[in-house]
Amino acid sequence: MFRSPRSSFLAVGLIALGLPFAGTRIAHAEDFISRVPTLHVAINQLQNQAQLAEQLRGEGYMDVVLSSTYPSPANPNPQNNPTLTSHPEQTPVHSGWNGVAVRNGVTFQVYADR
Repeated sequence: MFRSPRSSFLAVGLIALGLPFAGTRIAHAEDFISRVPTLHVAINQLQNQAQLAEQLRGEGYMDVVLSSTYPSPANPNPQNNPTLTSHPEQTPVHSGWNGVAVRNGVTFQVYADR
């Protein structure tokens, strides 16, 4: 089969363009998904979020911030809104996400289970 000098030049050029990427890894979907540390607590005797925060502090968690509402696309971090975190003694612990707590430098999402 006859190859023109132009097609050989083109092939060498394409190979040369790809060489810088020869040792690199192509990104996969799982590279973009990370697991968030979660903490599950039982609601059994807990009446309000102040009691939950006290329990978590007793277990070595710090910076416990609980919210009266769940995260949403419009408000992904309700724990950062002081109006949603200002009265934990009046906010009942609800099933599901309640806020965040830090232990050993790791931030955990706090979930309450019935």
